Amino acid sequence: MKSYPSHQNELKHLSQKGDRFYSIGQLETALKIFQEALEIARLINDKEQRLELVYRIGLVHYKIGEYANALKYIELALELAKKIDNEAKVATLYNKKGEIHHLLKEYSTALKCYSQALIIFREIKDVVGMGKTINHISTIYNLTELSAKSLEYSRKSLNIFQKLAQSAKNDKLTIQINESIALHNMGEAYFLISRPRQAKAFLELALEIRQRLWEDSLDRLALTVNNLPKVEKNLHSLHVYPHKMATYEQKEKDGFRRSIFAEYGKNLVKTLDLIEKVYQNIGQDQQAKNYHQQAIEIREKVNSTSWLIKA
Repeated sequence: MKSYPSHQNELKHLSQKGDRFYSIGQLETALKIFQEALEIARLINDKEQRLELVYRIGLVHYKIGEYANALKYIELALELAKKIDNEAKVATLYNKKGEIHHLLKEYSTALKCYSQALIIFREIKDVVGMGKTINHISTIYNLTELSAKSLEYSRKSLNIFQKLAQSAKNDKLTIQINESIALHNMGEAYFLISRPRQAKAFLELALEIRQRLWEDSLDRLALTVNNLPKVEKNLHSLHVYPHKMATYEQKEKDGFRRSIFAEYGKNLVKTLDLIEKVYQNIGQDQQAKNYHQQAIEIREKVNSTSWLIKA
């Protein structure tokens, strides 16, 4: 079918609206909107938009925890990306597919997906994509007790992101996040091969970065959480009226900050839990207890933000 401006406008409108509902955590609503948009993309044979919408639907299922459905849509998106020769998207989708298999504890399949992604990122010279994928591979090697391989890959990733940090034009946040992953993986690998002193050194470096990221996200969340107006919603319509758009933008920002807050908190707890074990191993029980208590406090904050609300 021929594409008319009205179709394109409706497709753009629905995609943006779906993104907004996704960002504020209203996933079922976002899913319905993306599915409605996908029908239009199919109708007008817009292959790029069809790819993006299938991917978004996969991400919704992933976030809900419906991994079988997530895999189905990610694999469909992978086919579509290959058909239109979108190599960057193909690599991204292999990584996402790998993440799902990782969560399902299908580590050998996850490793195959990450390896495919790495090949493509190297071919298109996407250095950040390479570094992120190498971190994924390093994580899998630790989970499968191939610690020497994990060390090899995490060193490569650390080297990539430390070099990227030397240029002011690169995304500092992405660099810090992935540098902390590489450092954590190195610490974990050293711990698994019974070298706790080396493990401690790398985990403390990871801890420093993750503590800073967590504190920054906490400050940003606290700035907005008490100033959000209630969102009025017509239960019989998915339409977002123009005069309510500012409210949805605030909710979108808050939803994004909450998700980042939770992600950074979980990463920090992961490092605290591991460094606690390291200190126990080297006989420093009091320091281990201190890290254990820190992890408890952060878990409580991640699981409930009621402490942010001022009386």
